[in-house]
Amino acid sequence: MRALGTLLALAALAAVSGCGQQGGTTGAPATDACAGKGTAVARADLDGNGSLETVRLTGQGSDPCAHRLLAPGGASHDVAGLDLVTKGATVVHLRGAGAPDLVLLSAKPHPRGGSQPHLFGAGGPDGLTEVTVGGQPVVPFVATDGGAAPMTATCTKDGGVAVVTGTASEPPGVVLAWDLSRTSYDLVDGRPVHPRTAVIAKDVADPLLRKEMPELFDGSLFSGCS
Repeated sequence: MRALGTLLALAALAAVSGCGQQGGTTGAPATDACAGKGTAVARADLDGNGSLETVRLTGQGSDPCAHRLLAPGGASHDVAGLDLVTKGATVVHLRGAGAPDLVLLSAKPHPRGGSQPHLFGAGGPDGLTEVTVGGQPVVPFVATDGGAAPMTATCTKDGGVAVVTGTASEPPGVVLAWDLSRTSYDLVDGRPVHPRTAVIAKDVADPLLRKEMPELFDGSLFSGCS
C-alpha cells in the first residue's frame, strides 16, 4: 500500500508540473492571451513568407502581458528593463529571397544625448528574440553629443547584418582621421553567428569621411536595406 501511495503521489506531482509548463518554457503568457494588447510599432514579415504581421509593444506593469514585444500566433519577448519607446520604430528588410524582416526599436533617450538601439526578429523559445552578441545588443549605443566615434549598421547581401565602427588613426595627424572596420554576422533563428571582421578603410580624414559616409555620424541605421 505504501508503494501504491508513493506512485499516486508522484503521478499527481507530474501532472501539476506539466500544467505549469504550458504557455512557454520561459514564463511567457499563454498563446494568444495578449493578442491586440499594447501599441502597434511595426508591420513586418518576420518569417520571410511574404505576409506582414503587426508587432506590438506593451508598457510596464504587473499584468502577465506587460513589458513584452508581441507578434501574432503568441510570439513574444520579455523586454523588461530595456526602456523601449514606440516612437521611431522601424522595419529592417534583410536582403535576399525569403529573408525575414527585423524590427528596430530604441530605448528612452539618454540624458547626455543618444540612445541604445535594440534589434528583434523571429526566433527563441517564445517566438521573438533580441539580436544580441555576448548578451549585449548587436548595434552599439548611438551617441548624439557630437563626440562619438563613427558607427552605423547595415544589411549584408546574403541576409545578415553588419556593424561598421571607426577608431582614431595612429599616430594622430594634424587632421583627425579614422580607421574603419566592419563586423558581419549571419542570422540563424534570430541569433547572429559566424562573426567576420575586416578593415575596410584606413587613415580617412574626418571631413572626407563625413562627406562620403554621413550615416556614420548622423545616427542613421540600416539605411538602404531592402
